[in-house]
Amino acid sequence: MDSSHANTSVDTRLDYTVNYHLLWQCNFNCNYCFATFDDQRGIFRKGMLPKVEMLRLVDRLSLGFRKITFAGGEPTLCPWIGELIKLAKGNGCLTNLVSNGSRICPQFLEDQAGQLDFLTLSIDTSDPARHERIGRTEKSSGEAVPTERYLEIARLAKETGIGVKVNTVVSQINWDDDLTGLIHGISPIRWKLLQAMPVEGQNDEYIAKMTPASWQFESFVSNHDPERFPGIRIVPEPIDIIRGSYVMVDPQGRFFDSTAGGHRYSRPILGTSIVSAMREVNFDARKFDQRAGSADWVTSADIPEFAAITLP
Repeated sequence: MDSSHANTSVDTRLDYTVNYHLLWQCNFNCNYCFATFDDQRGIFRKGMLPKVEMLRLVDRLSLGFRKITFAGGEPTLCPWIGELIKLAKGNGCLTNLVSNGSRICPQFLEDQAGQLDFLTLSIDTSDPARHERIGRTEKSSGEAVPTERYLEIARLAKETGIGVKVNTVVSQINWDDDLTGLIHGISPIRWKLLQAMPVEGQNDEYIAKMTPASWQFESFVSNHDPERFPGIRIVPEPIDIIRGSYVMVDPQGRFFDSTAGGHRYSRPILGTSIVSAMREVNFDARKFDQRAGSADWVTSADIPEFAAITLP
């Protein structure tokens, strides 16, 4: 691993989550996806770093940040995702995996016991027909993940000691949907509600028909009042909170942001320091705090509205 960082103390870690979009490949077709990296496919032939470089990068990131979230694309398509999670956990970093759930099986969860702290399932509706309209379906079959499978994955993950979360992207297709039964069934520790967001060069083809008006997003949020979901931290994230509030790394190992409308990339992290590379993109720590980004490693007393983050 990266010997220059081998002695990094946990006390020197940046108190943020780093979201590593480790590959652009995905087996789903979500029409609003902001991380297709279509703008980079003419520059880089491969959609992820070689294994040895990816291990070096995860070693550095997991020593530099309090928590690492593995995302994509679909991160379970990476053949060595288990090794990456184990490396990050071994470095004392909190670990999270964001997945569409299609490739999560009992053996995968068993293998991640003691290594993966959180599994975040991306679920936009309990209605397969709506998932089909959104594009949250298998490219090969056109089928959505059955609601019963989400429930089973959540149950097995909890039995394995993995915390379960849910991400829901609110769009024009599901803004009037009611996910109460599904969320009660999964009973995640956190439910994030994200407004579908246009990002130039990523989702240009469909996003105009996907992005909900502010009132539609606010209606979805208000229809899922936190008082109806005791024990679940509900975190609404409208577009203005999303932009700039995430530390993100692309499949080529560079920080990126979308505060200017499209992706802006730093130099490769492995060719410089984390701090130097981060200076080349925009990250707003105040927005990170506003959406309770540190809730996984602080107590509820440190976050006044820990149970439900209100819209600004």
